[in-house]
Amino acid sequence: MNRIKEIRKKKGLSLQQVADAVGLGNNTISRYETGKREPKLETWKKLANFFGVSVPYLQGIEPDFSKVTVKTKEFIISELDKNYFNDNKDREYKNSRSKLKQAVDEYATYAKLDPKPIKIKTDNDKNRFKYWSHHFSFLFTSEYLIRWVNRYIYFTTNNYKSHLRYSNFIFAVKDVMKAQTLKEFQTDIGLLVNDKAKNRLENAFSSFERRLNFSKNINDLNAQFNSYIDFLNDLQSELNESIKNADFKLWAKKKRLENIIGAEYFGLLLNGSIRFDKEDTRILSEKYGDNAWIAALRQYKLKNKQDVTEIDKYLGLLGIKDEVLNKLDGKDNKKKN
Repeated sequence: MNRIKEIRKKKGLSLQQVADAVGLGNNTISRYETGKREPKLETWKKLANFFGVSVPYLQGIEPDFSKVTVKTKEFIISELDKNYFNDNKDREYKNSRSKLKQAVDEYATYAKLDPKPIKIKTDNDKNRFKYWSHHFSFLFTSEYLIRWVNRYIYFTTNNYKSHLRYSNFIFAVKDVMKAQTLKEFQTDIGLLVNDKAKNRLENAFSSFERRLNFSKNINDLNAQFNSYIDFLNDLQSELNESIKNADFKLWAKKKRLENIIGAEYFGLLLNGSIRFDKEDTRILSEKYGDNAWIAALRQYKLKNKQDVTEIDKYLGLLGIKDEVLNKLDGKDNKKKN
């Protein structure tokens, strides 16, 4: 049985919305869903693109790659263990393994894990598996990592050709690890630096490092270092002023909510759950201005009976009061007598 109806319902779409998107009648889509009619290959492709899935998945041929199974967990833990303890005699993936190990050790340091990962090297396989599963269970909540692993297992088990490269797994685990470390342990000051200075720091260091290659003599070399140190001193003063002249705690609270809500919004956009045409975008922008994206997310979550507490908390921190919330709800904003 195909998954057209399942995905349509999951995304909160009507038969007519799907029909309009692929240029067919809603009765035709209904017949596709019940299996009374089989789409042509070109129609399968249009439907798959609209839903943001592969044709085989939509047809019910491929499994649901978003499910966390025993095999999924075993793969993630066993490969994490193998890459962390690799002594790099096997030079393949040497650089990516080193970065993964740094990310693991960084998380272990801030989480104050006892023992540290390096200390379990001589433990038996069962205890090591238990250690990784207990302290790094957040790896099982990363949708991207889970989908990648399940697809990799599926294609390699069935000897299918695919574009998946094993090195992507190492980078994905490293990225999830670093993101989790920030999520759990980033300080308010660290958040400010990341928001206001991260790109400038990276660009300045990259430029400084590049210029060192063209130093003509010791004086020129020292001038490059002094210039970079001056940049750091100026940036430090700027950040100090930012902290002194603002309600820093309030800013950090707002920024964290903004990051969480923004990530959810863009995830839904990429997944195809929230869709806009030019007219929708124009209307939302005219009505809600800079808060158009929040209005869209709030309406989507209310429609799907999901909690909007964090969104309303964020709007409250922005100073957006009840009358605007009523507009976002689609209610009449006029005060009742």
